[in-house]
Amino acid sequence: MLRDLEVDFLLTNDDGIDAYGLQALGQAIGAIGTMAMVAPDTVRSCCSHGVTTAEALQVVQINSVSWKVSGTPADCIRVAIKHLRIRPKWVLSGVNEGGNLGVDIHYSGTVAGAREAALMGLRSMAISQYLRRDRPRHWELTALRAIHAWSHLQSFELEPTEFWNINLPVVESTRVDLPLVQCRPEPQMLTYDFACVDQESSDQEPSDQGRSDQGHSDPAQWLKYRSNYQERPRSESLDVAQCFSGQITATRLSSKF
Repeated sequence: MLRDLEVDFLLTNDDGIDAYGLQALGQAIGAIGTMAMVAPDTVRSCCSHGVTTAEALQVVQINSVSWKVSGTPADCIRVAIKHLRIRPKWVLSGVNEGGNLGVDIHYSGTVAGAREAALMGLRSMAISQYLRRDRPRHWELTALRAIHAWSHLQSFELEPTEFWNINLPVVESTRVDLPLVQCRPEPQMLTYDFACVDQESSDQEPSDQGRSDQGHSDPAQWLKYRSNYQERPRSESLDVAQCFSGQITATRLSSKF
């Protein structure tokens, strides 16, 4: 029978066990406390709060404090608490590669990892790094800013099933203790559409495939999602605008109905 593993932090994510954000956070968090890591064995981005009930989950131990699971972030939290008997003081889900701002919270597996922990009565926080294609990524700095955010918020009281959603901005400065603002999520959706592509590949450019001369569609089409995250709608004082302006945003979320 497994014995309880008491740790300060349990880490998970939806980008997979080998993701830079998760590994950087694991390295940095080890300097301030004990930790265990239970994360998906592959990328599970945008899986929302899916859980696996009809199929068997494969759990592979990597070392004394790390496991990978063939499931979602919510699965990972369930396995960590119910099967591996990990007993954390905090659950940190992230650092996600990309923002989870506004309505992103409904699609995010990273946010769901924190939500599942909150449903179990654990103090939890989802942490995401907003990205820009024209700016380099510095995951070690990101991890330190994540710890700064946790340090600032860890003494705040949370209602049962409440948890934090943190988004880190992109700034030129290497300063760790960026200003942090508590704010509500942006309700306006990210604008998006779909374009036809030649085959199921993210490298393909839009084409006219799937459109016949008569204007009727062929039986099968390949569609590619298109959006511009940087141009998404935003309202002053809410999380998208605040994060885009260079501040760490902290939003209280609740898993209550």
